[in-house]
Amino acid sequence: MGARVQYLIVFGAFLLAWAALCFWAGLGFALVASLLLLAGLVPVSLYAGHRFVNRWYVAAELGALVVAVVVSIITGFVVAGILFAVVLGVDVLVCSALLLTRGRGAFRNVTRNLLIILATLGVATGASAVTAAVAPIPSCGSATVGLGGATSTASAEAGDCFVAAAENCTLMTLAVHETGVDELATHEYRIVADSDSRCHFTDAVIYGPPSDPSQHGVTYTCPAITDQIGAPGEQQVQLTQCSGSIGSGAAAPVIPINAYVPLAPATPSPG
Repeated sequence: MGARVQYLIVFGAFLLAWAALCFWAGLGFALVASLLLLAGLVPVSLYAGHRFVNRWYVAAELGALVVAVVVSIITGFVVAGILFAVVLGVDVLVCSALLLTRGRGAFRNVTRNLLIILATLGVATGASAVTAAVAPIPSCGSATVGLGGATSTASAEAGDCFVAAAENCTLMTLAVHETGVDELATHEYRIVADSDSRCHFTDAVIYGPPSDPSQHGVTYTCPAITDQIGAPGEQQVQLTQCSGSIGSGAAAPVIPINAYVPLAPATPSPG
């Protein structure tokens, strides 16, 4: 087996392992890895690729840098930073293309390999994002909350399932059907992953009077779940620190986590 074939086999195996790592590691890893790869690609391509550009291209580069400086003076460094990044990106693409088509030796090989590794990162990360978007999210089932907060053991188990998943930021959903004195509500809770390996929670709730239980609809986005003080013997959690104001009564984002039977109202003594 020739050295060329051995190199292709080893590099192919590396790309497969790299793609698997990028697929499972998430967006945070992809961002850091992209910056590190670009830190190697940019100087190599610019240094070696500029041997193949003509004086008009160099003049255009200098003109673009002057424009970036003028923009920074007029508008500030944010806009200028974006402009400079665009100029640098175009420059790297042009120099990389020239190096791949006209270059020879180590610089050409390094540029080609870095571009392949960067492209593999993009494809694997994109495939991971698409898979996460279309994959069905598992459910803890549904819970029912009756008058006075009455819940069954099955409802408590569904609530406990969701809370346990929330502690580990495991994607999960839960439906809660709640009955109030003069209001009905259906909650659809969801655990949503963030890019920093953390998560937040949403509640899409519809509620209204028994004659029209879907009269109102609102969605809460909340970063925390907090223990809620209920009646004696009643255990609940509630979505907290939510964006916007939250509803009250049956529309409040409260999840039961234990079986509870409210005490019967006291019977007035005769006389």
